[in-house]
Amino acid sequence: MEETDNAWAEGEPEQLVTLEVDRPHAARVYDCLLGGKTHYEADREQAEKVLATVPSAEASARENRAFIHRAARALVTEHGITQFLDVGTGIPTSPNLHEVAQAADPAARIVYAGNDPIVLAHSRALHTSTPEGRTAYIQADATDPRSILRAPAPAARSTRSAPSPSPSASSCTGCRRATTATP
Repeated sequence: MEETDNAWAEGEPEQLVTLEVDRPHAARVYDCLLGGKTHYEADREQAEKVLATVPSAEASARENRAFIHRAARALVTEHGITQFLDVGTGIPTSPNLHEVAQAADPAARIVYAGNDPIVLAHSRALHTSTPEGRTAYIQADATDPRSILRAPAPAARSTRSAPSPSPSASSCTGCRRATTATP
């Protein structure tokens, strides 16, 4: 990718990317199923194909988000977990994981990871933290876990002594009580 003179947040060089809005992307199809506004014709066409095969897909997407919210609240309030890694994050849709977790504990720290440049742009604009907590976004691919572990996440990276996964329906493994947290 070609770099420009403009800088990303936190001083990283901005890179020109191809958005590929002519091809469906899972995050934008999911946004379409949730009734969001950040998707394109290819995403809408794919969502229609999904609905033709799985008529309950919209309801399932809404229930998945409701589960994530319930799980995050329970992990924070009942188990003291205050650090989350949301792998495969989608288009920001309020309430987001950090809003739910930080409502329960304002010092909660959330790192979002995804590989869609449109999600990246929206995340940088909309994933704002409470003053006590931290929120960051890393561009990494869920199919390449090492890219997630190697990616810099300024000020919000979960400490290795207290990992906490996202409470997504597809990946909630390795939950441990958060015992240390550094700003």
